[in-house]
Amino acid sequence: MVVIELGYLTLPVADVGRAMIFYGALFGWTFDAGPGGAHVNNTKLPVGIAGSGAADARFLYFRVDDIAVAKASLTRLGGRVVEEHEYPSGLNAVCADDGGTIFSLWQPAAGF
Repeated sequence: MVVIELGYLTLPVADVGRAMIFYGALFGWTFDAGPGGAHVNNTKLPVGIAGSGAADARFLYFRVDDIAVAKASLTRLGGRVVEEHEYPSGLNAVCADDGGTIFSLWQPAAGF
């Protein structure tokens, strides 16, 4: 049996140019812009953003080393924390970027 893994992730956003600034500042992402979107060129998993409109992608957990620092950066950039949770797997914050796309931050617990 062949095991299939996620090969590319596209995050829908309201405005590609604005999102490149926001996620560049929040995560340190750098981009190659293209028609209707941009490819993040400094992540292990290939990631892109597409200007297809803000979406609810709270099921996408972006791993961070320090969730408090990430939440502070998020709010400074015009985003907001929507919900916060603590699970056996670690700390989680459901967030909205400055254009309304919902995503999650995750600070893993030991062993994750």
